[in-house]
Amino acid sequence: MNIGVFLGSIREGRTGIDVATWVMQQRQARADGHTYHLIDLVEQDLNPNTAAPPKGVKDGAYADEKTRAWAKLIDGFDAFIFVTAEYNASVPGPMKDAFDLLYAEWTGKPVALVGYGSDGASTSRSHWSDILNHVGMKLVSTQAGFSFKEHFPEATFTPGDEDTARVNAIADALTAAV
Repeated sequence: MNIGVFLGSIREGRTGIDVATWVMQQRQARADGHTYHLIDLVEQDLNPNTAAPPKGVKDGAYADEKTRAWAKLIDGFDAFIFVTAEYNASVPGPMKDAFDLLYAEWTGKPVALVGYGSDGASTSRSHWSDILNHVGMKLVSTQAGFSFKEHFPEATFTPGDEDTARVNAIADALTAAV
């Protein structure tokens, strides 16, 4: 199974890269036979101003070349782990813009949420839950939330053994949902 770890924060000095890198390291160390790939939104060249609503696009035939490349990348994954921050009590705007460029490429695929922020991005994860369900993704119930107070002492991401167990449970839930 090919699983994308989608990091949606693009802010300078973002802590999400540390969380996403750690998730990737945990997945690779487990050597569970699945392939994990970091999809870092900073590395994507997207144009969020496309003309056609993505729900009506068939077979990745988007008008915008950048959107076609994005669709091909996302369509190549069987499942996703969304690593999300919380921006102003909701999902990160750039991540949502990238998500909204596509529709069919997300539909029907399992997804798990890993949030980080003042309260583990609980509001963002809740909003993502609504969004993902609407698009028809299979949201697994196992999630992780990393709070700044508990998991970022002195501004350094410091997960514990129980966090590793939770991320392993996320991977198990994703693979069971396919």
